[in-house]
Amino acid sequence: MKDLPLRGIRVADFGQIVAMPYTAQVLAWLGAEVILVESRQRLTTRAWPPFAEAVPGVNRSGGFNSINNGKLGCTINLREPKGVELARRIVSISDVVAENYSTGTMEKMGLGYDTVRRLRPDVIYMSLGAFGRTGPMKDLAGFHSVINLFSGLAAVTGHPGAHPRILGGIFPDCLSGCYCILALLESLYHRGKTGEGQYIDVAMTEALATLIPEAVMDYTLNGREAERVGNRDKVKAPHNVYRCKGEQKWVAISVVNDAELEALGKAAAHPEWARDPRFARAADRWENQGELDPLIESWTLEREPWEVTAALQEAGVAAAPVLDSGELLKDPHLLDRGFVTWVDHPETGRRPVGTLSWSINGERPSGFRPAPQLGEHNDYVFGELLNLPEDEVQRLMEAGVIG
Repeated sequence: MKDLPLRGIRVADFGQIVAMPYTAQVLAWLGAEVILVESRQRLTTRAWPPFAEAVPGVNRSGGFNSINNGKLGCTINLREPKGVELARRIVSISDVVAENYSTGTMEKMGLGYDTVRRLRPDVIYMSLGAFGRTGPMKDLAGFHSVINLFSGLAAVTGHPGAHPRILGGIFPDCLSGCYCILALLESLYHRGKTGEGQYIDVAMTEALATLIPEAVMDYTLNGREAERVGNRDKVKAPHNVYRCKGEQKWVAISVVNDAELEALGKAAAHPEWARDPRFARAADRWENQGELDPLIESWTLEREPWEVTAALQEAGVAAAPVLDSGELLKDPHLLDRGFVTWVDHPETGRRPVGTLSWSINGERPSGFRPAPQLGEHNDYVFGELLNLPEDEVQRLMEAGVIG
């Protein structure tokens, strides 16, 4: 890509764990100069496994390295007044401040919005919290499981007659991060037209609640709570994931009409399925899918997912393999489109990563940099950007303010 849309934008990244770090990583991929502000006194994902080759180290965390690519990293002890002053100097030269601490934490450190906008009147200050920064629950912290539950998503996820299920470990983080990106892009557009900064307040629970519009609509219109249906559909049948040959190998199959069931039966060498009165008509097929699913799985169990997929797609039936993370990063289609790229990390080596899910005029950003090593860009941030003399930087390092 010849030019990136956020080139020239600087972001002071105070993100923690996943949601805001992921947000800031995408901003870096879009061309922004993202300065990750860390503290050796409070390492989060850097200290969490899995580690490369199972060898612990602050630069070897898979979680940290996968959501901080493209950033610059500096270390400041924010418990020290001089450290807070350095952070203020960074935000004073930044277009965007991004944070997802618990409500009130940035204010206690002297880095809240009211303080920052006095340093930089046109700053865009982006806050992300579990429940937002206003309302009776604003002071409560919440991680992925709480957000899944409170958003209503867990209530509609699960098998019929069973309990609610939590969908994904960090799913709420990445989704709410995408909402942050959309809000920030709109704020940058607004600032470009008016010169005004803005305060962005994103609630993770509200972001996740947008994924269940049909459940909300049904309750609004009919007073009816959504039922958990597992992998089934309210109309289509069969509609499920089926075991295949191999350890934890699965294929998804969805049949829309009678003709597709007939095509599925022929591909599986069981044309009698389409003639069976339990399955011949859509309504009967839906009622009896508990009997049809085992028949289909008896066929898929003898075959690999891609074999089933190829046979059904050729017959005009929707089918796709269920990919694990390793298969995803090796998928020929994603590789050909450039979604998967390789990043060289000085300590953990060359690793595949997923990138942006879109291209512009057939191009995607390129030259992805690895996540910063701890304090890797201290010289650049404190020397070049803040113009601190070398002897002052040295004194601050010896005092434990930097590094």
